Formats: sequence, structure tokens, C-alpha cells
Amino acid sequence: MENSFFLTCAKQRNSALKHWRVRPVAVVKCIHDDAAWQGWQMRTVSRPAEFFKRPFRNGERFILDFGEEFVGQLSLRLRSSENFNDSPVRLKLIFAESPVEIGERNRRYQGSLSRAWIQEEIVTLDDMPQLYKLPRVYAMRYLYFEVIATPGKLCVEEIYFTAQSAVRDLLPPLEQFDADEIQLDRAAQRTLRNCMQEVVLDGPKRDRRLWLGDLRLEAQVNAVTFRNFDLFERCIYLLAAFPHANGQIPACIFDKPSPYGCRCVLSDYSFLFSDLLLLHYQETGNRKLLEEMYPLAKKQFDLFRADCRNTFSGGGIPKTFIDWCNFDRTVAGAGTYLFSLRKLAAIAAILGQHSDRKAFEREVAELVSALRAHTFDPGKKLFVSGPKREISWASQIWMVLAETVTGDEAKELLARLEETPEAISPVTPYLHHHLLAAYDLAGEPEKLRRHLRNYWGKMIQAGMNVFPEVFVPDNPRLTPYGNDPRINSACHAWSCAPAYFLRKKQSGQ
Repeated sequence: MENSFFLTCAKQRNSALKHWRVRPVAVVKCIHDDAAWQGWQMRTVSRPAEFFKRPFRNGERFILDFGEEFVGQLSLRLRSSENFNDSPVRLKLIFAESPVEIGERNRRYQGSLSRAWIQEEIVTLDDMPQLYKLPRVYAMRYLYFEVIATPGKLCVEEIYFTAQSAVRDLLPPLEQFDADEIQLDRAAQRTLRNCMQEVVLDGPKRDRRLWLGDLRLEAQVNAVTFRNFDLFERCIYLLAAFPHANGQIPACIFDKPSPYGCRCVLSDYSFLFSDLLLLHYQETGNRKLLEEMYPLAKKQFDLFRADCRNTFSGGGIPKTFIDWCNFDRTVAGAGTYLFSLRKLAAIAAILGQHSDRKAFEREVAELVSALRAHTFDPGKKLFVSGPKREISWASQIWMVLAETVTGDEAKELLARLEETPEAISPVTPYLHHHLLAAYDLAGEPEKLRRHLRNYWGKMIQAGMNVFPEVFVPDNPRLTPYGNDPRINSACHAWSCAPAYFLRKKQSGQ
């Protein structure tokens, strides 16, 4: 099912990408180091200008560092040293976000996703000299370049990368930022910038889709940084254009070769559509979009109202994401429903839908009472989930965000959680973003800042200049996709929280 009106609205918000040329800043060597993140680090060998003065023979190889991660296309200007081209030139190229992708390039792939996501190419060029631009778009900081075969010697005259994004320049740091905060803010902005393409991609290396749950976090960061609201409106219209037969919004959509919906559904993402809409309205004042989307946002709760009530009788909301870790999602799923229902009530009030608002507020009050009665363990003084009465960070985070507990009670809940080592911990910056939001809502600014530095700060210490899809400091090779960290997305838009939480107070939010 396709909504042609929403597709037209999305097309009207198409805009040209910005392009700029970047060149390598160093020639580096990939070194195995058990103390380094994922066991590999790059060590500078020389400057590119010095390195390219000599020609290269069959079998020679080198690695270029572009200084930071970019998204775009690579161009090569090559010639044969004697201009005698009795055979093609054949190259092996690897585009890497992280050193591990080059350090373990010969390791047998053991991931559960398609190996085609690994950014490696065999390029054969018949004619020299030549300026060749590779047709694919890559996300990379490092380029591995190997001469498989060449007539005579190969001269590398120029290598550059044409970076692209819907935005280009990062915002300067705020005056009050210290050195650590400047790094966190820049890496967060760079992460979002790289993902802001024709749509906001979850990861520009791997998956390359627009995901609804991710988009609302990215919208928060955009609101205090680039403020490119046309792109986010385009994304909202595209998600709304492909509802499933029952009216549920898809968890994600594909944008190329032309937009189409995905069969994937995640109930918590569907609920959170209302929060995305409310944030967008608060930043832009676009009431028309809010009016157009209100029936669809409301429909998401109609679909799962009975399932939410089953939370208290052994059931629960089906197909929720919450986080990649293995835990019982019942309470956290109910929390996302309640949190989002509050946002829907706020939208109803803005639109003058007063009977809806009153009904939603009644439902909120009933759910708060039921959740406290059925899922709060008075002995542990924590929320427990499922038949095994499991304790997780996700359950407590979403009970705070849903305002099932507030004020001092919320502070005490989060403090008690920190002292409960058996509680199942988050594995993604996506859930860690929500932990920051819980600290913020509970009035714990010092804990918020501490967690920013302790969690995202460890990413900076590990050598990252963009933030990854998955990060557990004591498990550097963790991946949700089999047993190969090369398939992980090292630049993932749901991880750009620091820029929002560092800047939001200054923006008046």
C-alpha cells in the first residue's frame, strides 16, 4: 500500500547534496596491537606527497589515512611510468572505517549479513593514463591500495575523495565546552553529517536505510546543530507513504533506486512516530504536517492497545526492538507505548482534538497505575519484566521516560539501578541515548555529563572520530551479526547523542 500524496510531498523536499574534495593526510601502516581497540591501530609512515614520488611495482601496497571519516566517491589519476600499456592495470581497494577492516582483510568472513557489505573492490583499468572515478559511494577514513598487476611500473599522480552530504560544515564549539566536550561534539556532528544523504541513513557503510526509531534521535541532534528540517520532513513523508495493510508504519524504508517500503515492523518504532512529529512541530511550527500525520500516529496505538494491556497478564507488545541485547522487552515495550502516548496527547491538544486528548490522558493514568501495581517489585524497588521477573536497564530507563516514576522517586530508581550489577546492560548507543534522556528527565545533570564522558568518551579514547552502531567497552569485538566485527557500522546515526545533550540547554530546549 502506497500513499501517493505523501510521496509527492517527499519529492518536493528533495534537495541537491553538497560535494567537496578531500585528500589523504598521511600514509599509514596497520599494526596488530592487543592493547588497541579491536586489536589494530594505524601508525603514520610518511606524508602522501613524499610517498607518491616513486612508482609502484606488482604486489606493492599502501594505506592512506584521510584524517577523518567521509562519505562519497574515490577518484584515481594513474599512469604507467614508461607509457607502454601492454596490459591492463588491476588494483585491489579496501575502503575502511576502522583499522580492523584492513588488518583482518584476509580473514575468512564469519558474519551473518551479506559479505557484499564489506567495502572491497577489484578494479581493472585498460587505458593509461587515466582519471578514474569509482561509481559506488563509500564510507571511509582509510584506503588500502594494492597493485595486483601493472605493465611496468604504476605512477599514482593523485588520489582524492569527493565527499558528499546534505550538510557540510560542522558547527563551532560553544564557548563553555572543555577539550573533551569539543571532541565529543565534533564526532557526534560528523556522525550525523555523514548519515545525512538523500535520506538520513542509519549507517552509510552498511544497511543504508532510513529507520524510524533512529530518525527521532537524529532529529534531536539536527535541531541543535544543522537545522536541515526539509530533509527530516522528506524522511517523515517517506515513512508515512508506505504503511502496511493494517496501517502500521514500517520500521524502515529503502530510498534507492526509488523509495519503497520494507516488510520489517517494530512496534516501539511505530509508537515513537508521535514523538518525532511533536519535536518537528516544536522546532518548525509546521502545523500542516502535524495535521496530515495525526491520523497515522493515532493508528499506531489503536493497533496495539490490547497488547499493551496484556502486559499485565503474561502477554505484551509484539516485535519491539529497544536494544540489541538479549533481555525481556515486556516492560520496556509498555514504557515506549506510554511515553509515546503522552506525546500523542500533546499533539491532540495542539490540534484541538480535545476528546482524543482526554481519552489519551485517561489511558495514560490507567497504564501508570497498572504498571506500578504489576511490574514494580517493592522488595527490589525496581521494575521487573516477564515471567522470570528480569531486571534490565532498559525497563528502568523506559519507566522513567514514561513518567511512571518522577522526581525523587525517579532519581532513587536510577541510583538503585547503578548499584544492581545483575541488571542487564545496554549494548548500543541507541539505548544509552535514552539513558541520558532519563537522567535529564529525572533532574540528574551531573550523572548525565558523567555518562557522556564515560561512555562516548571511551569511543574517543579508542581512536574513533565518528560513533559506532554497537559499543561495549570491555567487549570490543561484539557484533549482533555473527562473529565478524568488520560488518559493524562504525558510523551510525543513532549514536550522535553528545551534540544534543551538550547543546540542548543553550538552544532553549
